Parts: sequence; structure tokens; C-alpha cells
Amino acid sequence: MICTGVSLLILAGGESSRMGFPKHLLPASGGTITDHIINRMGGMFGEVMVSGRGLEQTRPDVKIVEDVRGRRSPLVGILSGILAAENPYVFVTGCDMPFVKRGLIRYLTSQIKSGTEIIIPVVRGYYEPLCGVYSCSLSERIAKYLDSGGSKVTGFFGSATVTEISESIIRKYDPALKSFINMNTPKDYENWYLAAGSSR
Repeated sequence: MICTGVSLLILAGGESSRMGFPKHLLPASGGTITDHIINRMGGMFGEVMVSGRGLEQTRPDVKIVEDVRGRRSPLVGILSGILAAENPYVFVTGCDMPFVKRGLIRYLTSQIKSGTEIIIPVVRGYYEPLCGVYSCSLSERIAKYLDSGGSKVTGFFGSATVTEISESIIRKYDPALKSFINMNTPKDYENWYLAAGSSR
């Protein structure tokens, strides 16, 4: 099932300081970890984008989006993606988040209604902004927040209508909350790669 009116946006512009290697280029089945995520999720969306700085175009089914600001920040990647999107909404995830459940994505995108601006999971009392849905109508507000010196993804939420998805609902689609695990270190990557290999 295609998530109508929603583009997939994968953020690949991080520093990767703890990994010591660009996360989006980490080897995985089917190419890189970014390819792995695209192969798992891309078919759910009519458009797939990867945002970052100086990324190479390696596959015809993906739109490469150059960051529109010089500094590295997930919010810069989100702004870049929503400015380039062909659809009115984007579903945002990180290139280091290979565990996001497809059923959870379908549920989150199914909650889009007239006037929806942000749909965000709340896990253990905190927002999970890199597994959420964002309206492209937010571009000016995000740009204004960034231009004021802000960088936190949730920092502009006060100017938007936020639909919170409770942990109890999220656990129906992802009981172990694996969707919100990201890989920060070589050990994280090694554990994931071995587990992914054993399931192939």
C-alpha cells in the first residue's frame, strides 16, 4: 500500500563522529545501509529522498537533496526535504535507523487529516522526531527558527499543530520499540549487521 501524499525522507547529513565513518555509506545487504532502508521502505512511498551534503546519485529511484543550510542539523535536512518534496507531507527517518516498522509507518501516515502539521510518536515521555510526519507547509516556520539560531528538531513545535501518538498505540505496531533505535557506534553497527545477515 502506497502512503498517498507522503514522500519518504532519509536524513544522511550527520557528523558520524562516534561511528568514525559516514553512516549513510555503511555496507549492508543491497549496497549501503541507506540502500537497505530504501529497499525496505521505499515501495511504500511515491517519492524517496535522501538529504545531506555532497551526496552521490547512485540509484534512479531516489531524489538526492542538498542541504539548504551550511551547518549540520537534522532540522536542516528536514527543511531541505520538505522544500524539495513533490507531496504535501514527508515521513522522516534517519539513515542510522534500520529498524523502523512498516506497520508503524502505515499507522502514522494514516493519521493525516485536514490541517495536520506534525504527527509524532511519544516514547517514554519524549518526542521521537526522526520517526514522524511533517507537513511541507512548515517550511517558513522551520527556516525562521533556524535563522534565529535554533537547531533542535522539536524547537519549532510551539509554532505548529502537533498530533502526539502515545506509546501504548505505538507498541501495537512495535512492541519492543525497535523503530527508535539508532546506530551510533561501530559496535552498534556490528550487532545490527550480524543480526541482519542471520535473517537473510
